Amino acid sequence: MVRKIKNNVIFAGAGPGAPDLITLRCLKAIQHADLIVYAGSLVNPEILKHAKSSCKIVDSATISLLEIVKLMKDAFFQGKKVLRLHTGDPAIYGAIAEQMTELDKLKIPYEVIPGVSSVFASAAALKTELTAPGVSQTVILTRQSGRTPVPHGQEIANLAKHGATMAIFLSSGDVKSLTGELIRGGYSPETPASVVYRASWKEEKITRGTLADIDDKLEASGFIGRQAMIIVGDVLDRKKGGKSLLYDAGFTHGYRKAAEERIGESENRRIGDFKGKIAVYAITAEGLSTAQKLLSCMKHGLLFAPERFKNSSVKNSGTEFFKEGEFDEALRRTWSKFDGHIFLMATGIVVRKISKLVGSKTTDPAVVVCDQRGNYAISLLSGHIGGANRLAKFAAEVLGGQAVVTTATDVQNLMAFDEMASIEGWKVANPEMIKVLNSMLLEGKKIGLLIPKDIFKKYYSSKKNLSHISKATGLKTSRFHGAVVLNMNIKSTSMPVLKLSS
Repeated sequence: MVRKIKNNVIFAGAGPGAPDLITLRCLKAIQHADLIVYAGSLVNPEILKHAKSSCKIVDSATISLLEIVKLMKDAFFQGKKVLRLHTGDPAIYGAIAEQMTELDKLKIPYEVIPGVSSVFASAAALKTELTAPGVSQTVILTRQSGRTPVPHGQEIANLAKHGATMAIFLSSGDVKSLTGELIRGGYSPETPASVVYRASWKEEKITRGTLADIDDKLEASGFIGRQAMIIVGDVLDRKKGGKSLLYDAGFTHGYRKAAEERIGESENRRIGDFKGKIAVYAITAEGLSTAQKLLSCMKHGLLFAPERFKNSSVKNSGTEFFKEGEFDEALRRTWSKFDGHIFLMATGIVVRKISKLVGSKTTDPAVVVCDQRGNYAISLLSGHIGGANRLAKFAAEVLGGQAVVTTATDVQNLMAFDEMASIEGWKVANPEMIKVLNSMLLEGKKIGLLIPKDIFKKYYSSKKNLSHISKATGLKTSRFHGAVVLNMNIKSTSMPVLKLSS
């Protein structure tokens, strides 16, 4: 549909800088404008070349808000087409609200044309995704407090507590202070950080490092701190994080059925990294609706629900009903028959129901609890060996919620040794050593891993305190605090050894 240019004042985003990154709608507004008030050095002059020769072009860098409004008002009431051209997207640090407020007072109509923000141009320059499964599903757009203060609670250090990807505008003038706040707020000094100067411009420049060294790297490069985007987060390290379920062969959604996959002896699909049969329990109508979303992504999942829902919209195929008051008995029957259990109900109910069924961390099935709307998926029992952490992440991704995982290694983005074994289909021969070796992993102690080299690279190649060894003779007590071995009967060593078997 061809859009006609109305006689409204237009606020438009000119994009991050590259002339070919303006939108077609913005280009049309530039071509038809009689007056363009643009944001000084932030807008590429090449973009203004699209204006007609009779257009009056004014740099707003040296004039005040009231002067800008007067220019727009006078031109508008003369019947001219007015364009207020901002950098990036005008909705982000564009200061357009105060201009629109003044136009409202004058009863002057206006519209807004979005633009490509510098945050996305920076991500493109870095060839990174700002969200990554298992790393961050949240992006915080913010700025450091300066001459314009930030509201209480929105200080950098407070926002850093979330551990999310952070894109920081207007803050490259004092990177040393900024990194100090980020680390104080909770980011590790080793967290990747990148500074992109003038993203998409010809003079674009990228500096990569960590929060510990990015300031020194900027100083060494002769960086002048203006017009740069700072991006912080583990998403910048592509080795971290998993794959999205969207294109996974085992994931069903409204536009594609999952490919068939064999898992062990069953015909079940691969559910993220979780392997096995899954029982899903719901006791409310809303919980049943959420449960069916989960079941649509499982080939051999089975729903358990109260008998009162038998004649409702619940699909009876793939559903077993229990009589009122017999939930405990139904759960007792299913407990050991399924590898994973997902409950759509309050955590307290689940804790009470499974308390008499829980046995050992090496044999208990995975237990995940979701609220009935699927906002949260909590890994409750058997997070590593049973796979509940992986099952919680799967449930959260299907339902569009958030996985809640509290195991210490996962909180620190470390692959626990027992979880690695579970994913690879190995067994733990001496489970009493799981806590000992995982504690060493958390403390950064030196550990030797006598496992296949490709498996070591898959999970641990970036960890400096972990070493791959190919022979048992490489396990020298003086070199390592502990060891993880596969299919080896290590006896003559005084250090702790976690023994795995395939």
